[in-house]
Amino acid sequence: MTETNHPTHLSPSELGTKDYWETFYARTLAHLSQKQTQSQSTDRTDTNDAQDGRKGDDEEDDDDEEDVDDDSDPGTSWFSEYNAPDKVLRFLTGEEFPLAPVNTKVDTTGGKGGEQPSILDLGTGNGSMLALLRKRGHFRGEMVGVDYSRASVELARRLQVLRAHDAYLTDSEDEGEGDDGEEEEKEIRFEEWDILRAEGWALADADNGGGRPRVDWFPYSRGGFDIVLDKGTFDAVSLSEEVVEDAERKDGTGKTVQRRVCETYPGIARRTVRKGGFLVVTSCNWTEEELVQWFTRETAGDEDRLVVWGRVEYPRFRFGGREGQGVVTVCFQRVD
Repeated sequence: MTETNHPTHLSPSELGTKDYWETFYARTLAHLSQKQTQSQSTDRTDTNDAQDGRKGDDEEDDDDEEDVDDDSDPGTSWFSEYNAPDKVLRFLTGEEFPLAPVNTKVDTTGGKGGEQPSILDLGTGNGSMLALLRKRGHFRGEMVGVDYSRASVELARRLQVLRAHDAYLTDSEDEGEGDDGEEEEKEIRFEEWDILRAEGWALADADNGGGRPRVDWFPYSRGGFDIVLDKGTFDAVSLSEEVVEDAERKDGTGKTVQRRVCETYPGIARRTVRKGGFLVVTSCNWTEEELVQWFTRETAGDEDRLVVWGRVEYPRFRFGGREGQGVVTVCFQRVD
């Protein structure tokens, strides 16, 4: 019989479809392009007015540019409401976290330094979480954000070039801080990639003996990234009604079992993390207990598995006699 040792599935929603996210990010891109055009037009008008020695009060109001922020993004607005990005930032930069910059800072006096952790953001959206870690968290290592939405990737790349998101801004006293300030500005890489389409990559196979296509941003030699982030991506996957066949499972009649894609996601996400590395999952659809069950259930008895390393604390509330949180963040470690 088929094992169903996972939490009850969520009802499918449009938030679990690729079409929804492509449409949303394409609209955001169009809005950003419109703002750029208006800004360029305003700059030309200001130049002409300055030459003529005149500028009206109404025109001054038009100079205020709107950044593309997370408040209008349905994939991140709920997390922003609970200050999740900042809380995750503080968690990853705290002294207790082994790969925090304070524990891997380069020793410029001796010519040696700690190895800078690499970071992968699954379902990166507009790329703001990586920007936050680079600019305010001072993570200096390689950063890659992937998303299955082409419009999302284009938006993230453009926002990085234009610095048109609050996450790319830092306080003036932080700018140029440290002897390695140049590395702080290392470009974040954004790539179109669908984590659920396993036929396009061989993450666990360093020598790629099967001859399958390899992506050039994955650290094959190290077996994965040091830190992998998921902020709402598993939530979206959990809302997809798409199913896949599980060749290793049969039902009572001997037929291949079909599973919702959210059942395959945790195992694939695990393989993007090097052994000893960390997977940080933030969710607003699952409780902490459910999230832990999803990401540890299939590997509980295996040597290569995910275990709970830590968690981010959020304000708790009581409803119907039960205690809970609006958002949960669990940090898993991949162990041998």
